[in-house]
Amino acid sequence: MVTPRVWAVKIQGNETFDGLVLRSIITNEPPSTFKKMLFWKKSGMILNENDVRRDVIRIERFYKRRGFDDVIVNYSIEDLSKEWRKMVVFEITENKPIRITSVKFQVNAAERDSAIIFNNERFNTIKNRLPYREGNRYEIVTQSEVEGNLIGALRNMGYPYASSEVSATIDSVSKTAEVLLKSIPGPRARFDSILVEGEENLPAKYIARETGIKKDKYFSEDQLREAQREVFNHHMLRFALVSIPEQPEDSLINIQVRVRESSLRSIQLRAGIGNLTRIDNGWADAYKLFRGQATWIHRNMRNRGERITISGNASAIEQRVGIDYLFPYLFNTKSSLITSPFLSHQLEPSYEIMRGGLINSFVYQYSSNFTGTFSYEYTLNNEVTTGSQESLPDSIQSYNVSSFNLNAFYSTGQRRGESGWSLQPFWELSGLFGESTFSFQEAGLDIRKFTPLTDKIIFAKRINLAGIYYSKQDSLPSDIRIYNGGTNSVRGWNRQELGPKRPILDEEGNFDRYVPIGGKATLSFNAEFRFRLNQLIKGFGVAAFLDGGQVWKEFNDIATTPMQFGLGGGLRYQSPIGPIRIDIAYKVNPTDQDLRIYEGHNFGSSWDKWGIHFSIGQAF
Repeated sequence: MVTPRVWAVKIQGNETFDGLVLRSIITNEPPSTFKKMLFWKKSGMILNENDVRRDVIRIERFYKRRGFDDVIVNYSIEDLSKEWRKMVVFEITENKPIRITSVKFQVNAAERDSAIIFNNERFNTIKNRLPYREGNRYEIVTQSEVEGNLIGALRNMGYPYASSEVSATIDSVSKTAEVLLKSIPGPRARFDSILVEGEENLPAKYIARETGIKKDKYFSEDQLREAQREVFNHHMLRFALVSIPEQPEDSLINIQVRVRESSLRSIQLRAGIGNLTRIDNGWADAYKLFRGQATWIHRNMRNRGERITISGNASAIEQRVGIDYLFPYLFNTKSSLITSPFLSHQLEPSYEIMRGGLINSFVYQYSSNFTGTFSYEYTLNNEVTTGSQESLPDSIQSYNVSSFNLNAFYSTGQRRGESGWSLQPFWELSGLFGESTFSFQEAGLDIRKFTPLTDKIIFAKRINLAGIYYSKQDSLPSDIRIYNGGTNSVRGWNRQELGPKRPILDEEGNFDRYVPIGGKATLSFNAEFRFRLNQLIKGFGVAAFLDGGQVWKEFNDIATTPMQFGLGGGLRYQSPIGPIRIDIAYKVNPTDQDLRIYEGHNFGSSWDKWGIHFSIGQAF
């Protein structure tokens, strides 16, 4: 005897709720279209009539909790083309739902408190948005939500012990309901003491300060949540819990903060593989892939929770030593100051530069998803341009930069590059008061959006643009100009190699290679489909992408120099240290410079049409 299987599920008679919604609450489901195509397999879950009856009960409960107290659900099982293929049919008769005829609010409080509550704009906004309104269905399922919204509104007005209750008088014959929303606010309280437990090295007064709670201010639920976030985010604390301890219900309320501290000092040593973007001499240059970093951290300088980080990192492209000193509390818990002296050596395709200087950054975290930074940078630079053929002033090799930078980051719904979007603009003003060798102004914007198409497919998009829209000097140093291309931008090209280039000739005047010269404007985009293949290997995935962009030497070139595109795919593996990524991209419309064609002679190879990238972390 052939075991019957669920081949199709049909829901009919449903007028109020979509079939997709009802399918999500039942257990019986047909096989996917792909599995149905495997005709040599008997796909689909084994039919169990007890499971079908349980689904009937699930549908009935779903309707009754949403106002349809007389709903009737029947089922039948029908034969399809083959005897083992069955279709489960659910027939729904919704009948008339219960409708709300009146909604009354009752606040059990003194006249003064009642006036405060009913005159509060936020309370009235929440009250007017409640799902319990005249003419709406009376849904039991929303009762806890309504009670929670009312309690939350009262707690944010200073009533920490507020309670709320929904009751209804239902006439099952006329299908009507009279709803009463009753609230008991309790005493209105102000913040009093902050009790700290678990501190060892960081004094309790600094932990209490980090909550942002001010004594004698009216209690607020939002303030309590914000205090939890602020304390938990402190670098000195690896655990933090802000709560209300047991105490008498009166006009003063104490707050308890329990913490566990991180170690005072730590050393981090890291080694890894950088971007597989430039191996000019085959695998003989593979050493260029490796990089290392050493970091020493002290988290409680001056016994005030200030942090100092001394770090050094080295790779074939860049060597850097720097110090970051963090003042975590400036004017309030949202503001901090970081001062960062540094010294670096950078070797790029078209130039080599030594830089040393100081960056002071004022950071203000307005909310969990919006942060602004204002910084001032002063650096001394010594730059050597590779085989320069441009007419530049002598001071190009030694110059200073004095610039102000404004940055912002806003995101919403972001979850590890799987959903949501972000917006990141920046604005740089250099040499405003004539104190810098070069005076210029630059602005840019980065926009990213992540859309889950299914539970296994994510569509990731990014647009990035930047431009030096004002420059007092005609020529700018290589380090200041804008570049594009590489493992985290347009992946058909290697690091900084998208856009205009100039030839480098050897001592005998023969062509050696092209190097990028950068420009004053750039635009790029990325569109990437990310597929999770956990059914093959846990943490494994693949990606397909289209990148595009260009770098323009001057803004006037935008009209005459087209965008260039890279098309490719890659492998992903979600490791404990982050996504390990290998991407390969094909240049769709390369220029002669990209292919190393000089004065009609081809000095390149077929590999010049490809970009290969290996790194840790997603492209964006």
